[in-house]
Amino acid sequence: MAVTLYNVNSDAGLKKLDEYLLSRSYITGYQASKDDLTVYGAIPKQSLDAYVNVSRWYKHIGALVRISGVSGEGSGVTIEGDAPACDIATPPAADSK
Repeated sequence: MAVTLYNVNSDAGLKKLDEYLLSRSYITGYQASKDDLTVYGAIPKQSLDAYVNVSRWYKHIGALVRISGVSGEGSGVTIEGDAPACDIATPPAADSK
């Protein structure tokens, strides 16, 4: 199931995303996926305290990216509106030397 989110860099878009995440831990499915990375990269770097569910999800995805990366394929997510284009990469593996 593909998901379309609108203007996640605006208050109205963040409010809709907050409502969407009320009953979900991830954007699609039951594990972190590329869909989460897509939305994570589109969220503006601002205080998300007014959006409790977005803040919870954002911190969780950020921790996963820093700790272990995200390997789920996702179902497809589209972000419409003024969201900035941004690539999120899985952090490199620790040097074993």
